[in-house]
Amino acid sequence: MQADTGGTTTMRDAVADVGAPAPSLLTRVRLATTVEDPAWTRGAARRGSAGCDRPSLWNTSALMSCLLLAVSHRTEPGTSPELPPRFLDREFGRHRVTRFEDIDFPSTLTHEPTRRFLRDTGLPEDARPFRLDPDDLPLPTLAEYGEDHPEHPLPPDADHLVRLGRLTDGTHVVVNGTTGAVLTWRTSDGTLHPLVADVTALALTLWALRRAGRLETVVGIEPA
Repeated sequence: MQADTGGTTTMRDAVADVGAPAPSLLTRVRLATTVEDPAWTRGAARRGSAGCDRPSLWNTSALMSCLLLAVSHRTEPGTSPELPPRFLDREFGRHRVTRFEDIDFPSTLTHEPTRRFLRDTGLPEDARPFRLDPDDLPLPTLAEYGEDHPEHPLPPDADHLVRLGRLTDGTHVVVNGTTGAVLTWRTSDGTLHPLVADVTALALTLWALRRAGRLETVVGIEPA
């Protein structure tokens, strides 16, 4: 395995070292979500440092690629690649992923890639640190949410911001109904802060965080 000038091995070198071309992001995602975990995790402890396991390598590679894609501020909202069918179902369980219907969307949610993703792929109901409010349907705009919570100052254009859920620190997760960008809303001061490029990136982040926890369990690392 060859190292770069900085002494670190690139992912391309690692994949080439096991005799396979570097797969695309979607190929790695598909592999990471279709490999049966019990089959390769049982062998992980036995293999240890004895050799490189290709499914484990690609699984980790997919995880890192998803994280890099999800947190990239250069990604234009709505341009993330489409995910494989039942992508979230495989990780979180079919009954723990909420898919929305058109009747659940406020009229100001006009960004079609966001509507399509929420309809076809959905979001996990409980994926630390994010949690949906499945009883809060149809999805409210912040303006509508603010009518029931007048103590919280609202940001400008609150009627174009759609509330999806909240994070464990209490901040709310909203999507811009026009651009598809996902932001957080702090109720203490009413400010908005960028979170990820779009709902696809949000799903990739939640998937990657959960998969990272499972990989840590395999190698015996205690969760933080």
